[in-house]
Amino acid sequence: MNTYSTKKLGEVCDILDNLRKPITKRDREFGPYPYYGATGIQDHVAGYIFDEDLILVGEDGARWGAGENSAYKISGKSWVNNHAHVLRPHRDILLDDWLVYYLNISDLSEYITGTTVKKLNQAKLRSIPIPLPPLAEQKKIVARLEGLLTKIKEAKRLRAEAQSAAPNLLPAELHKIFEDGKKKGWEEKTIDQISENLDAKRVPITKSVRESGKYPYYGASGIVDHVNDYIFDESLLLISEDGANLFARVTPIAFSVSGKVWVNNHAHVLKFSELVTQRFVEYHVNSIDISEFITGSAQPKLNQGRLNRIKIPLPPVAEQKKIVARLDSLSEKIRRLQEYQKSTASDFISLEQSILSKSFQ
Repeated sequence: MNTYSTKKLGEVCDILDNLRKPITKRDREFGPYPYYGATGIQDHVAGYIFDEDLILVGEDGARWGAGENSAYKISGKSWVNNHAHVLRPHRDILLDDWLVYYLNISDLSEYITGTTVKKLNQAKLRSIPIPLPPLAEQKKIVARLEGLLTKIKEAKRLRAEAQSAAPNLLPAELHKIFEDGKKKGWEEKTIDQISENLDAKRVPITKSVRESGKYPYYGASGIVDHVNDYIFDESLLLISEDGANLFARVTPIAFSVSGKVWVNNHAHVLKFSELVTQRFVEYHVNSIDISEFITGSAQPKLNQGRLNRIKIPLPPVAEQKKIVARLDSLSEKIRRLQEYQKSTASDFISLEQSILSKSFQ
């Protein structure tokens, strides 16, 4: 463990808070110069107070826990309000980046005053101990840090790209499958020709009279609640009858259910003689643009008559089975990929904190 000498922040920085000047929003004249506050740029204004490299640290309205980035660098012409302390490091002994990294990795909670309105006042700021290795070593450590953090940043970028691409994998595969089907001349049938509509058996239950139980209560976009009784006890395909998701498609509009369930009057209920055909139709309906079948805009609705007109391309059952198995496998891979991507997001944060923390030990 390194044993660096330390000095209080007030001994190694000029504090320029007396030069700050807040401007109320109504009095600001828009211009080219950044107007900084506790956490970054708040606006752009016509004038400037500072014209140099400086470090800002949130005084109030910020977060001061380890890794919460209460300190940041600015340069050039700028205006700073009274919610950020303004520091000019003594650069003969202290690097700007060293100070920013150290403050941001540190838990400054013990220096914060107030309960309702939390604040890092100037006296407390000045008392924060800053480790001071030789300037050459500071430069070496900062260079190493920036190299490692740049690699993590690139890994984050690649993860974000993969995350945004993942939802497009299934639609792309569906499009390919059904385009191939057109070339093969698959027979087309309307939904009412291949399924039995059980909408007449649906029963809505208002929230005020529902009795809680173990059976899923389905609506337009999935499970709405759980109730103490059921209407259906079989494998069914539900398709949204109304609701914003008909246009937004943030959730699938067709989804399979099985077992003991209750369905309200916001989802159509379809029964198929072949389970594989049900799953095939589910994938197809979720892949197509159904806007031409929807009535209303403020309250979009896919009524039963229009639902029945939707055409489904149907290959032989044996081919349906292969396609559904392929799509199920792809869906599971996408689900696992998205779960992995979520976990790596927190891993990156932990890795950054570990690298920063070890650099100052």
